[in-house]
Amino acid sequence: MQQTDYESMGAVPEKPIESLSVADVYVALKTSGQGLSSDEAAARLAHYGENSIQKKKGKPLIWKFLANFTHLMAILLWIGGVVALVAQLPQLAIAIWLVNLINGLFSFWQEFQAEKAVEALGQLLPTYARVIRDGKEVKILAEELVPGDLIILAEGDRISADSRLVEDNDFRADQSILTGESHPAHKTRDVGHRTDLGRAEQPNLIF
Repeated sequence: MQQTDYESMGAVPEKPIESLSVADVYVALKTSGQGLSSDEAAARLAHYGENSIQKKKGKPLIWKFLANFTHLMAILLWIGGVVALVAQLPQLAIAIWLVNLINGLFSFWQEFQAEKAVEALGQLLPTYARVIRDGKEVKILAEELVPGDLIILAEGDRISADSRLVEDNDFRADQSILTGESHPAHKTRDVGHRTDLGRAEQPNLIF
């Protein structure tokens, strides 16, 4: 078997993929309506890695908590409170320390909530995906999806990876977790790159 030339592999378009026609999407991702071959999919998986949210080994919660009170600005405020106390301004010292304490607690709470949101998002991802490989529909682990895979979606399916529609039939997607929209967004395969919209709102991209 020939060695894969990763630099010529492509699979990552130079232009925004939402600005490309369906035919150009196939060209840019070096794929086709028959999907990737098993060998090509394996090569891309080895090159790009798994389709999953990477979990970093985090610090213990207590260290994350203390970090919000020991960074440079926080230390300066602690010192400022001591200086105010030495200058016999106890009320000012208490005010400075309270501001520092409130800022630290608020920062820690924001960080904690952000981590929980990422964990919740990871739990929403489906375990399996249906794709076209070697011209046939197959079921694979969602983490084995690679750029250029053709994903098959049916009503009620959760989206396994950020994708560009190449075929649709009155497609609607629930994007409330990303955009806050209360109603499913209508999506289409047509070229629809709009500079006034964020990527999540582009009419031919799904997440």
